Amino acid sequence: MPPSDDKKSANGGMIHISEDVIAELARKTIQGIPNIKTASGLASKFSIGRKTGGIRVSVEHSRGTVAVDAYVLVKYGQRIPDLAWDVQEKIKDNLERYTGYDVKAVNVNVQGIYTGAEDSVQMSIENPALDEAD
Repeated sequence: MPPSDDKKSANGGMIHISEDVIAELARKTIQGIPNIKTASGLASKFSIGRKTGGIRVSVEHSRGTVAVDAYVLVKYGQRIPDLAWDVQEKIKDNLERYTGYDVKAVNVNVQGIYTGAEDSVQMSIENPALDEAD
């Protein structure tokens, strides 16, 4: 029998973990990683799945697996592949540890870069040029 989205507890009852809770765990994990932050405003452009603060979660109920899409901004001057790898590993480890679900995928979508200031510098495929008004 394949695992389901619900987990049996010791007393025979069922435990269900909301997709919002899984998204919040992933968001909190990203907040703990230096030089990276969630891109909550940009993620709202995407309409598939359930999104919370730059995180989209999909639970496959028949298999009991979770897939996470994280939309992030990387601090200017940092090595993007290394930070994306850290995000993948830490989200996967935390979700498996705290929820008991199998994590099928953690997709990291780097939406842009930010500087030390509050404003972020957005880079996209449609507009790859940055204003260099320094």
